[in-house]
Amino acid sequence: MTVPTPAERLRTIANAKPGLPTVVEHVLHLPELCPATGNPASGSTLTLRYTAGERLLELFSLDAYIDAFVAHPVVRDMEMFVQTVAQDGADALGVEVTASADVRFKGLRQEQRVTVVARPEMV
Repeated sequence: MTVPTPAERLRTIANAKPGLPTVVEHVLHLPELCPATGNPASGSTLTLRYTAGERLLELFSLDAYIDAFVAHPVVRDMEMFVQTVAQDGADALGVEVTASADVRFKGLRQEQRVTVVARPEMV
């Protein structure tokens, strides 16, 4: 039995009114992704923003998708995490997605904001 990749966990649902201009923002409160450092710290968020087309991100799968990055063996820094989430979202939805993370860190006197704009890639 193979474990699904994070992208395979991300689901969409049909947009009931695709002709009605709709901007969607998901504000996710990030869990600790790195078990060694405990980062990102509590209060860190990731915002996904897109203009809805035919599909919308499904809320429960979005939570499961983010949780799949806890202790991820490849996605190890916040920049790559935000880039990956933006691209996976754009590919799943077929529309441009902006991902913006406001990250707090344990053990540092700084915060970080990372913003990525991703367009769907042809597979």
